[in-house]
Amino acid sequence: MNRTFALALAVCAGTGCANTFAPTDAERLVGTWVVMDFQSPGAKEDRSQRRKCAVVSEGTWAQQFRGDQFEDFEYTLDTTKSPKHIDLTYTDARGKRLTVRGIYELTSDDMGDRLRLCLGSPPVREKDGKPEYVESARPTAFAPTAGALISYRRKSE
Repeated sequence: MNRTFALALAVCAGTGCANTFAPTDAERLVGTWVVMDFQSPGAKEDRSQRRKCAVVSEGTWAQQFRGDQFEDFEYTLDTTKSPKHIDLTYTDARGKRLTVRGIYELTSDDMGDRLRLCLGSPPVREKDGKPEYVESARPTAFAPTAGALISYRRKSE
C-alpha cells in the first residue's frame, strides 16, 4: 500500500469519513413497510389497518388502506425541520391535486427499521354536501389529533 493512500485512510478514519456515506432519509424510506399500529384522530386504535403495507420507491408512496387496494401518493421530505416534514400529494376523483402534510421519524434498533408517520388534517372536507378544499395543517407532535398516527416496521425481505 502506498503511503499517500495509507495516510488518506488514517485521516478519513480519524475524521469520520465513513459517516459521509450514510444513506439519506429518502434512501432509507425505499422499501415495504408494515403497519404495526394505526391511531385515528381522538387516539382511537384502528386494528383493521394492522399488517397493511406502504410500498415506498423514489418519490412514490403507495399506501394500502382497504382490502388489497393501494392509494398512490407522490411525496417530498424536508429533513431540515424538527420534527422532519413529509408531504403526500395525490389527485382526487375530480382531478384536483391535494397535499396532506405530516411529520415523520425514522429509527433503527435490534428488531430492524421503524418509521413513525403523523398526518395532518385532510385537505378536503364536506360542507353542505359538497367538497370544500382547505390547506392541510401539519402536526407539530406525534399525536393523532387531526390525522392518523401510523407506526411501521420495515418488512423483512
